[in-house]
Amino acid sequence: MTNKKRGYIDVNLGNKKRTLHFSMNFWAEFTEQMGISIDKIGDIFQNGISINGLRSLIYSAVLANDLENGNDVDYNVYTVGTWLDDIDTETINKIVQTMTESKILGNSLGNEQAQPVKVKPSKKQ
Repeated sequence: MTNKKRGYIDVNLGNKKRTLHFSMNFWAEFTEQMGISIDKIGDIFQNGISINGLRSLIYSAVLANDLENGNDVDYNVYTVGTWLDDIDTETINKIVQTMTESKILGNSLGNEQAQPVKVKPSKKQ
């Protein structure tokens, strides 16, 4: 189900093909994992991502897909950390590329210098 423009990528993790989904559910989980607000996302990636950031990114994306689809969650953030031992740089780059080609609140993340996302309140009718 690899579809980078829609935020999906299939990756072999934990000896199993798993789908990562960079959706609003991903962003909610990722910001929670990292303890940041949505307007600080750019700061996480500005100088390269930490191991904790990478682990949280992959965990949040796999979790988002599994919960969105009613799949069993047979892992936790620490399990995902052990999966990182078996993941190569090329796969990590593909995952990050998929994330940056996805959208958040309708805005592309492909430009790291993008302005923080601002949500306008809806007009009352």
